[in-house]
Amino acid sequence: MTYTFGIEIETSGASIVRIANALNNAEIRGCDVKPDGTPRVDAEIVLPPLAACDFAFDYIKKICRVLEDVGASVNSSCGLHVHISNAPLNEGTTATQFCGESIDVKERTGRFFANHSEPMDFIAVQDIMRRYTRQQDAVNSMFPRSRTDNRYCSPLSTRRIEQASTISELTFGKFTSINLQTWSRGTIEFRQASGTIEASKIINWVKFLNNLVSHTLENRIESGNRTIVTDTPEQPFRRGARVGVQYDMMRSDSGATTQEIMDATGCSEQRVRAAVSEIRSRVGDAAVVTSTQQANGARYGDGTHHTSYTVLFSVETQGNAAQLLPENRRGVESIWANVDDDLFEWWQNRITTLSDRNRIGALA
Repeated sequence: MTYTFGIEIETSGASIVRIANALNNAEIRGCDVKPDGTPRVDAEIVLPPLAACDFAFDYIKKICRVLEDVGASVNSSCGLHVHISNAPLNEGTTATQFCGESIDVKERTGRFFANHSEPMDFIAVQDIMRRYTRQQDAVNSMFPRSRTDNRYCSPLSTRRIEQASTISELTFGKFTSINLQTWSRGTIEFRQASGTIEASKIINWVKFLNNLVSHTLENRIESGNRTIVTDTPEQPFRRGARVGVQYDMMRSDSGATTQEIMDATGCSEQRVRAAVSEIRSRVGDAAVVTSTQQANGARYGDGTHHTSYTVLFSVETQGNAAQLLPENRRGVESIWANVDDDLFEWWQNRITTLSDRNRIGALA
């Protein structure tokens, strides 16, 4: 299975306009260059989704050369955010093919390209987060001290991860080392890496994360039958749109009556019912509960505005889902499991270099 990735590179020292013009002059397509909003960060370069292959890594190298040429740099406020897709590429799509189509779609439409199958199960995400957090000290050693307990990528609690039973319960906020607020957009965001415009550091972190995810999926879980708890999205529609307002009203503890929705949106009764059908198609029939006039204390014939609708916060279904393999068959839990020797040695040398730098700094 191939899981795609996206990268956000934060830089200082060069303006947004200068970087954008330089990328354009170098005929590098598909990147967004925009403000980040973090103090001392001058620009954020957002790459289109890519799949690990020589084409993708060459693309990253070209971008890094342009950033170096225009005088871009990084400081302790800069981060490198990597998004790993929560679903594999559809069968029949090669990594190189996906990269080319993704860059083209982003350049032409401004939208991110997706060609993925079903998202991974909760148990896989929980295992990935557990393994990462269990060896948080090892991950910390891979980056400068500025990325340890940083308020923009704060560490997670292993205990809270163990107690979770849904994706929403694994979502601890944007500014955490692993951020699942991007789940509804199809990714898991890893935020701890330090800012860099060195292609080797970016590529080797992407390879590390890809392996972290693939090892869980390929060596630590298996398909099985169990109860699947699926969270409904917080807001799958454009905020401010009438259907978005109706969805917010319905996705509440008590739901909303037809009359309440009509009052809030100005829609006719017929249009409210049409929007309910649209919501059902987006979140599934099982997630939308209709309460009849009689259930709401009215008599038949009192008017359909007494009918109410509720979008459940989560839905339980029975079916095939992932579960951890028995311990005697389960792959090693370590974050280094299945990392190839060259990548392992690169990271060990990186850890040693950072350790020596910190030790010399402490002695100075």
